[in-house]
Amino acid sequence: VANLDDQERLLDEATAVFKEQAFHMGRAIESDNLRDALKHSSNMICELRTSLLSPKNYYELYTRVFDELQNLAKFFRDKSRHNRKMSDLYESVQHAGNILPRLYLLISVGSVYIASKEAPAKDILKDLSELCKGVQHPMRGLFLRFYLSQMCKDKLPDTNSDYEGEEGGDISDAFEFLMTNFTESNRLWVRLQHQGAVKDKARREVERYDLRVLVGTNLVRMSQLEGLTQEFYVAEALPKILEQVVQCKDVMAQQYLLDSIIHAFPDEYHMVTLDQLLTAMTQTTGGVDLRTVMCRLMERLKHVVENNPEAVPDSVDIFGMFRTHLQTILERPFSGEAGAPPAVLAPLLELQSEFLNFTLAMYDGHTEYVDAILESTVLLLTKALGDPDTGSKVDDDAAVDIVVTLLSTPIKSLGWEILDMQHFTTLIKFLTVATQKKVAIGMVDAVLESDNIIEDSDQLAKFLSFIQPVMKDMGGVSSEDLMNDKEFIREQQQVAKIVHIIQSDDTDVVYKCLETARKAFGDGGDARMAHTLIAVVSRAIELVPLIQAREVAVAAGEDVAPAQVSLKRVFGFIHKTLSDGLQTANPHACLRLWLAAANAADTADSNPDLAVQGTFEPICYEFLTQALITFEEEITDSRQQADGITVMVGSVSQLICLEEENYDNIAKKVSQHGAKLLKKPMQCRAVCTCSHLFWSPREEGRREGQRVRECLQKCLKIADVAVQSSNTNVGLFVEVLDKYLFYFTQGCDEVTPEHIQNLLTLCAEHVAYAEGDTASEVKLAFRNTVNYVKRRKAEGARQEGDRFHALDLSEISV
Repeated sequence: VANLDDQERLLDEATAVFKEQAFHMGRAIESDNLRDALKHSSNMICELRTSLLSPKNYYELYTRVFDELQNLAKFFRDKSRHNRKMSDLYESVQHAGNILPRLYLLISVGSVYIASKEAPAKDILKDLSELCKGVQHPMRGLFLRFYLSQMCKDKLPDTNSDYEGEEGGDISDAFEFLMTNFTESNRLWVRLQHQGAVKDKARREVERYDLRVLVGTNLVRMSQLEGLTQEFYVAEALPKILEQVVQCKDVMAQQYLLDSIIHAFPDEYHMVTLDQLLTAMTQTTGGVDLRTVMCRLMERLKHVVENNPEAVPDSVDIFGMFRTHLQTILERPFSGEAGAPPAVLAPLLELQSEFLNFTLAMYDGHTEYVDAILESTVLLLTKALGDPDTGSKVDDDAAVDIVVTLLSTPIKSLGWEILDMQHFTTLIKFLTVATQKKVAIGMVDAVLESDNIIEDSDQLAKFLSFIQPVMKDMGGVSSEDLMNDKEFIREQQQVAKIVHIIQSDDTDVVYKCLETARKAFGDGGDARMAHTLIAVVSRAIELVPLIQAREVAVAAGEDVAPAQVSLKRVFGFIHKTLSDGLQTANPHACLRLWLAAANAADTADSNPDLAVQGTFEPICYEFLTQALITFEEEITDSRQQADGITVMVGSVSQLICLEEENYDNIAKKVSQHGAKLLKKPMQCRAVCTCSHLFWSPREEGRREGQRVRECLQKCLKIADVAVQSSNTNVGLFVEVLDKYLFYFTQGCDEVTPEHIQNLLTLCAEHVAYAEGDTASEVKLAFRNTVNYVKRRKAEGARQEGDRFHALDLSEISV
């Protein structure tokens, strides 16, 4: 082959000669001059004798010659124009001086000879096929074979064709012709790689790949034979084709031909010859990318089964065949080595991954098949890396991603059934700790995205053992660093959500699951417990009304089994979990959960359907005491303390089960904490909030107007001190006024119209001098409050005894 720079010139020269000879050939055909037509056609074909053109340019020249030869063949078919018998014409063209033009002309005449039916098709086809062996130059011979295939593809003695008969031949002859042409074409194609200098081998391989269709055309034509029944394909066709594929020992040829076989022949044929096809794949050269070929075969078979589930014969075990032959393929890299080089692992693992996807699509619910694939993957990695506990880890990025896929894919399809796979956890051990963590969180995400629920503690314990890497602290990372890591927080929040998919009508089962979760989460360290234990305690609090409803049903004589886990046991579980695990890990959440537990105990104590009043009052008081201890010892930031005061007041004001002395102790403590906040504005607002401790939103709760008024008066004193230090705090007076108005509208007799009148006057005097960035907001707030009072006063004028009627707003300016 000439240099790339000379290719264009050489093609132009060859094309110029071709055009000249084609022109003279055309003139000879027009004048019915057979002798000159053969002479000029032979000269035209001689341009194909070159060895200098690249395959691409040679193909371009070939297509032009092919088009002109069609005109010559048309001339041969019209006997009235050349007045020669086909047998004489067939013999005369064999006297051409050069072998290549001779064979092209012979094929052209031979195709017309067969069409004339003056000679048996099988004899002419056999003769042409044998004579073509005379050209052994790889490129010239390959294109000659391609021309033979193109000219004779519709002249075969196929079943029900015009050329079938005792003398003309049958399907066996048609197949034999195509098989011979396929075999010779493939040999010539394979030999192309050895033409030219070694330095040009890469370019030559690309060019050779571009010519693959010249070989594959024979397989396509075979598949189109009407007489190629399934029986003939199984017994005759496929064994010969696969023998040629295996014997050629060429990577490119084997891969392309296997792919062509899968594409060309019907999927139903593949179903019954699967073992033969897979056996041939295992016998290919080591460099063949069997993943692509097998994936395509799997896809075709899957499509057949999806469209017709009964298409699989009873005698065909698709999974068993694939597994057996895949195992052979997986073992090939280790046949002469102690271990596989890292580059080999990724494609082998990818083949396993594709087989897993195929199995999940074909055999829904067959966990034993999935576990078998994982087992073979474990064996593969053991051979490559050693023992999963003591050997090397998978460190190639591509291989790691595939192993992660192998582990996470079954979860989406099989759900909890993966917990029974004995090789799942073994496969995880081949990954580094960081990658194991990635797999674990992937499992958690997959479970949460599915409709799976946890129905018993054994199931939960198994799953939690699977996701251990994301549940335990890794060395070298401090808890403080983890607490500030957004990705870590997201992971732990996902893990915590596992608790919320525990579902059972039996409260005893749910409680046992919560105990299991509590034990597992307790080993995770403070950084993890700060997120995971919140869910455990929340679910435990949700159990309280469910257990009590069960007790009510039992007391009413309904057919319900008594609960084995009592409310006191649940409250004890909550107490232990909060005090031992969450109090230091997440004090802010712990405070809220202590209060939520206190409210749950209060609700349980107040159940009218059970004679339990007073039973849970000590428990409620204990939870409140613990909430105060958490507030005092763990919450030190003043803003967080202010928020804590609000939360405590909101919870405590709802309680009705506490004895008066206990309630007073709690209320006193909360109020004292509010009055001790760092800044005066915070103190003022906190004491205002604490006034609700003495005016319950529940009618049966504590309502002491005198205590309310004392709190509000204290607020005014604190606000006055704050305003004297800075006019920016004038808004505190308006906030206190709003709180007075709240109790005034609630009917608190201790808050009188005089109090409201005096406060309105006080606010009007001070708001005018408000300063700072919030001055406009303060004025707007006061204006809205005054407008509210005016509206209520106007409404009260029409209602006898309304308290707003006594207010005088004539001197209040806004």
